[in-house]
Amino acid sequence: MPEVKLKDAVGWTLPDAQSRLGDLGWQPEDRPDDFRYATFGAGSKQLRVTADGWQVAAGKLCARYARIQTALADVATLMAYPTASPDLLPVFACEWVILGDRAHVLVLDVECVGESQALRDRARAALAPLQARYIARLPTAADLPQWFLEIREAWALFTSGDLARLGVMREAFQHYLDATAATLYAPWLARARAGDDHPAIRDYKRHHAVHSPGYALLAPRAGESWTRRFLDDWHFGPARPPAGQR
Repeated sequence: MPEVKLKDAVGWTLPDAQSRLGDLGWQPEDRPDDFRYATFGAGSKQLRVTADGWQVAAGKLCARYARIQTALADVATLMAYPTASPDLLPVFACEWVILGDRAHVLVLDVECVGESQALRDRARAALAPLQARYIARLPTAADLPQWFLEIREAWALFTSGDLARLGVMREAFQHYLDATAATLYAPWLARARAGDDHPAIRDYKRHHAVHSPGYALLAPRAGESWTRRFLDDWHFGPARPPAGQR
């Protein structure tokens, strides 16, 4: 049987994030290889999952990445969460869902999940000008899903359209990464704490786990058990120690 070529549209997501969020010591977390790389099905039904997590900035941030590829779909999501200090550091979040020749969902946000108005004010100053720069080329999709309305910030971008829009979103993604690294992470990391996930972060992860498109994409081919473990224990699970430090 000839090898099926998997769709490749968003492979730049992780390299862009790791280069632009700065030299923050991305240490791969302790996780089973089965939840770093897995392939299910064969031929035209093949599905590949590439994923990982990292302790970042000596445990003050936790980053998670997942990419799901089939012959017709390429889906990537990247999140950088504060662990114990959501009052000082925001969540960086993006998700790209590419189906065929269409950008089905492109969402980019930097979310303040603690109760600090000062953090939200800093984020607005850094990111609202970027949102204003891109909103004409990345117009907000009609009928935004309720899960997004519950968590979105005013500077978020949520769009859909043809694949030309994906190139514009990558440019916006790079600029949001630069602004977050320079003005919202680097000046505040010295004051932030490492530790177990703050309750606000646990609630945020739980909200995303419930509403993630990953379950619908993965479960039919990867199975219920693997999918639940991947999403609940790893992709949206608690911050983990680096490999070799358990």
